[in-house]
Parts: sequence; C-alpha cells; structure tokens
Amino acid sequence: MFGAVHERFWAEARRRLGDRDGTRALIEVLLLHRAIPAEAVTAGMHLALTAASVDPSVVAIEARRAVEGATARVVPIGEGFSRFDRPAPSIADYDDLLEAQ
Repeated sequence: MFGAVHERFWAEARRRLGDRDGTRALIEVLLLHRAIPAEAVTAGMHLALTAASVDPSVVAIEARRAVEGATARVVPIGEGFSRFDRPAPSIADYDDLLEAQ
C-alpha cells in the first residue's frame, strides 16, 4: 500500500509544508484509501505531483476521476450563442461632448 509514489508525495509535502503539515497532508491522502481503491489514490498522488501540488484535495479529485474514468468533456459551442453578438460600441457621442466645451 505505501509505495514509491506515497514516499515521493510525503517527501515533497514535508519539503513544502514542513514536517508537521506535510505529514498531515499525507495522512489525509492515506485516509482516502478507506473509500477509494489504492490504484486510484496512487494515480491521484502522481497526477497531483505532476501538477506541482501537494494538496490532499487535489489528490482526492484526481483519484475520483481515475475511478470514474472521467476526462474533460468537450462542449461544442454552436450557433446558439450568436444571439449574444453585439456591434462594437461607438465613441462618436463623446467627441460631440468634447467639442461642446
């Protein structure tokens, strides 16, 4: 259960946060093993480290994504948004104000 990725995460967490807070971060990650499969937690730690993060919340999010097999969905933007197009504003009225002075 405690492998090389755990060790790397703990070392990086202690380096960034100090011994006490780095160990707390690791403990929060270890508690994820209660609800999330070990492979997913390990993948979450790896992805968090890749993103230069030692935040246990990032590990949890990435671990859950690994379990769900979730990838970022591409949402197509169709012609439906064209109704929000507006012409560029004109500043001609401001020129009239300046000339009036």
